[in-house]
Amino acid sequence: METPVWKKRENRTKVEKVYVGFDVWYTENDIQYINDLQEARGALTQLSLDEVSRSMLWSKRFYYEHSNKMDTPMARRIAGLQRQGGVGALRDGAGTVHRSASKIRDIFTTFYEKIYNHSPHATSDNPTHVANVQRFLSELALPTLTEAQAATLGAPIVSEEVRIAIGLMQPNKAPGPDGLPGLYYKSFLPILLPHLTTMCNSIVTILKPGKDPLGPENYRPISLLNFDIKVLAKVLALRLNEIIPTLIHADQVGFIPGRQAYDNTRRACDLVWLAQRLRVPAVFLSLDAEKAFDRVGWAYLFQVLTHLGFPQEFTSSIGVMYDTPVAQVVVPGTPPRPFRLTNGTRQGCPLSPLLFALSLEPLLSAIRADPLIAGVSYKGEDYKVSAYADDVLLSLTCPVPSVARLLEVLDRFSGVAGYKINMTKSTALLVGASEGDAGIMEHRHGFCTTTESISYLGVRIPGSHSEIFTLNYAPLIQCIKSDLDRWAKLHISWLGRVHCIKMNVLPRLLNLFQALPILVTQSDLTSLQTAIDAFVWDNRRHRVARQTLFRPRAAGGMGLPALLSYYRAARLAQIVAWHSPMGARRWVDLESSMMSPDLPQFWLWTSPPYRLALRTECPAIVAAVKIWDSVAVKCDLTSYPSPLTPILRNEEFPPGLRPQPFGLLEDAGLQRLVDFYPKGALLHYPDLQSTHSLPPSTFFRFLQMRDFVTKPHLRAAALTKPSWFERLCLQEHYPKGLISTIYSSITSTLEWKELTYIKAWHNDLGEELEGDEWLDIWEAARRSSICTTHQEQSLKMIFRWYTTAEKLVKMKVTTTDVCWRLCGNKGTFLHMWWTCPRLKPLWSKLHSLAQAVLEREIPFTPTVFLLASPLEDLSLRQNKLLAKMTLAGCRAIAAEWRALEPPPALAGCWLISETWPLWMNCRPEYTTLWMRFLDCGSLG
Repeated sequence: METPVWKKRENRTKVEKVYVGFDVWYTENDIQYINDLQEARGALTQLSLDEVSRSMLWSKRFYYEHSNKMDTPMARRIAGLQRQGGVGALRDGAGTVHRSASKIRDIFTTFYEKIYNHSPHATSDNPTHVANVQRFLSELALPTLTEAQAATLGAPIVSEEVRIAIGLMQPNKAPGPDGLPGLYYKSFLPILLPHLTTMCNSIVTILKPGKDPLGPENYRPISLLNFDIKVLAKVLALRLNEIIPTLIHADQVGFIPGRQAYDNTRRACDLVWLAQRLRVPAVFLSLDAEKAFDRVGWAYLFQVLTHLGFPQEFTSSIGVMYDTPVAQVVVPGTPPRPFRLTNGTRQGCPLSPLLFALSLEPLLSAIRADPLIAGVSYKGEDYKVSAYADDVLLSLTCPVPSVARLLEVLDRFSGVAGYKINMTKSTALLVGASEGDAGIMEHRHGFCTTTESISYLGVRIPGSHSEIFTLNYAPLIQCIKSDLDRWAKLHISWLGRVHCIKMNVLPRLLNLFQALPILVTQSDLTSLQTAIDAFVWDNRRHRVARQTLFRPRAAGGMGLPALLSYYRAARLAQIVAWHSPMGARRWVDLESSMMSPDLPQFWLWTSPPYRLALRTECPAIVAAVKIWDSVAVKCDLTSYPSPLTPILRNEEFPPGLRPQPFGLLEDAGLQRLVDFYPKGALLHYPDLQSTHSLPPSTFFRFLQMRDFVTKPHLRAAALTKPSWFERLCLQEHYPKGLISTIYSSITSTLEWKELTYIKAWHNDLGEELEGDEWLDIWEAARRSSICTTHQEQSLKMIFRWYTTAEKLVKMKVTTTDVCWRLCGNKGTFLHMWWTCPRLKPLWSKLHSLAQAVLEREIPFTPTVFLLASPLEDLSLRQNKLLAKMTLAGCRAIAAEWRALEPPPALAGCWLISETWPLWMNCRPEYTTLWMRFLDCGSLG
């Protein structure tokens, strides 16, 4: 490598580096920093200028691209957490604290070696153990794979599956022992694709939050698997994802496609209310499994896979990954002490959550099937088990005998699978139970009992439904306000503050919005929304209307979350889930039985004057109905009558109030108005008979229904195209991103008003820009720069952020509205930015530069130079470069906003970040534009 050559030119220093093939520019301060750093480290090592410059370039580019964004630097900054500096001390089994690295290694190794070899006899080579596992499984009514499903799982892996799996994986995750990250595999995929194999893993630890750092059991083991073994696991997981919902009961929602954590928290709240309503003594038992993933016995796991009908090809592929693996605890400063693994699913493996769900399903099935374990029952259906991976919540009645029998089942399961419950960390919420029952469970069984609340999946489930808001929302709102106060002291830009709310605050609130089925009003969220406003504006005057902030960026706003609208969107998404098939979601089954003989997915679509009285007082259902009625028509989710209007149990159709005679027709699919008009034509009885075997007695009932649906207003409703929300409900599917989709819809109708800044721009420009032109302007502002700070400049210009001389008079801050640049004209917004004669040299120079770089005529208008409106005759890359050049002009004026003299030139706007496309070695055609820009004299 050649030695860098330093050259002077126009007060900048140029470094020519052969290894990158382009020029990088430094300021004098950068050079002094490099020299100082070399001098400071010269006594220890020779630090080449090339190494320092490369490091500085990377650092500058990284923070230029990622600062104030919803990205890792911002997340770490606002988290307020200190980086863990390693394990400095550890307590052994005898209680002695050790600080030497070798002792810490030995304590960890001994602890994990015991965990990962907890039952040396529980192997596939032990016929007694295998017989016990088979006997346990044979007593359960577990589902099995069909021949088609088994064939799919056992089919040979093709290269396209591997390609898809690698494409879905993160490229920059921590590599395994071979040191090769995902980026290596993505870059050289054509070469590596035929040669991927499985390899071993090493173990490191992470301290669990809030735990004693001296206890080895409080560190979470993380497997660093080589990327190639992750690829195989990902391929198998993608195959299994398509089938596993048919094998795993709806009680288990963790890592199962199409299921959400709120399925269980909502059901838990419903069951607590139901137990109180029925006055049934109940216990809600949250089980804490000790190292659940790490204790899964392999012999048991493979027996489960065989029992469920998994093909040999699939189980053999899994067996390769679990074939005599060796692990080691990595403690800096000590050589590792490898040990064998004989049980446990690997943390960090894409397949592990699915394998664990399969391994736990026999236990959950055994609990469901055991008649001596009494669950909360309603209308003949028992609700005993809720599980999110290893987080198990049991809802039991007859607390003492049920818990005693439960422990017997758990003990038997532990013997065959290695599963172990930590009694002292398991908590029992007693609802209507006696003090004697509490004493037995606490003193005999070792459970921690309470009548107040228990924690499950990050929320508090109280013994009284009325305490849900107090125990969950109130502490969270207070915590968020404290975080906002802390973040306010950090140097975060305006747009960065909006990103903080979207990245940190909104997910925490959405968790409660989905998990807790209670009614939340505007007044409940007002104080928090006010605190968010104060944080975004740094307790200063608002420069942009709140409604504009709420609009999405693509629609001319800032995308700041409107909390009440997000709450409504989360609850409306659960109304979509109300339309799931029977058995798909247990909370839907429970709430449907509470409304029986009505069904929520039909009752909602009946016009309010013709609805039957609500047959339940369940708070979750009542809250959902109130939210639906408040926004359904207002937000264009539906109109009454709707195409989804039910025919039966509808007071507008009196014969249908006794639905039994219409049962066969209902089973044949005649349930809603739209069902009578397939493909837009009225259904006739012979057409129905051709697809369903119906007795002649149904003809009269069919005529009654057809007479009803052919009424003019109902016929018009049936032939109306269903709204997007109605189509979602008819699909009986909960798509990805549903809450965001609903939020965008309801905010577009409830929150958005006419944008005042558009009207002001039209007045200044003397013309009205079309809607598509504004869409292009908003999109150009979003991509004006990868740097958030520069994006803010574009947004501030569009929003007319800056205070002009004219505005100061209206605010009664000054008494004259004359331009402060002493040109004698009125200081309107357009004048201060464009028409002021003192600014003419700057804009003229920039206009000439743009035409020279792009080699064509550029309209000299504020629409192009202030709003960066894209030009049709320019390519996307040319428009991007033009937008960056005009942005530099705006930044120059903004930097000298209140100065009497305008900026003489644009040299102050040159930033090292402007050459980032060159550093990223992007496509030649874009590089050519930038080089032409440099050759034309830059902005100096």
